[in-house]
Amino acid sequence: MNELREKTLIELFGALDGIYGPNYECKYYPCHFENQDCSLCYCPFYPCLICDLGEIKVSSEGNYVWSCENCFWIHEKENVEDVLFVLGNYPKQRLIEEDWLFYNKILQELLFGEEIGEVFGNSYSLMPIMLNKNCEVVDTAEFLAVKIEDFCITQVRRLNSIDDADQEVLIPLKADNRMFGFVGGNYLVCYF
Repeated sequence: MNELREKTLIELFGALDGIYGPNYECKYYPCHFENQDCSLCYCPFYPCLICDLGEIKVSSEGNYVWSCENCFWIHEKENVEDVLFVLGNYPKQRLIEEDWLFYNKILQELLFGEEIGEVFGNSYSLMPIMLNKNCEVVDTAEFLAVKIEDFCITQVRRLNSIDDADQEVLIPLKADNRMFGFVGGNYLVCYF
């Protein structure tokens, strides 16, 4: 298990055991906003790959990372309460053993009330979540295929065919004020 995931689970288990709320002793408090809930400083859904909450960036070491620096969702008290309620229904051992997809499906349920992602062969598409408004059908479009291992992004590549995906998570390609992808048998460009 990678170090970040281990810290995330330790913190999650502390919150599940009743240790939660703002952390006024943290030297970074408030890192997002005043009176934020710091129970889950390390988000249990990281990397969520939902473009409304973050984006893929290249780190200073040249690795792909999920940047959620502008996402405050996990620090809002009502969201923390919902997350702890849902995850508290699972045995801790299961929370340790489950994979990225398990956590992402829970996040989708929390955000949208249902799972919206779709299975394509041996890959999973999050594009229906993000490509749903101000869209038009186009002849072709590129999107991103993200390989996740042990909650870490290990590879990102551009695809223009859903059939070329291989055990990856598919997300839209963001460029300027547009997102490109594939949903419902159509290539789309959506404006935001």
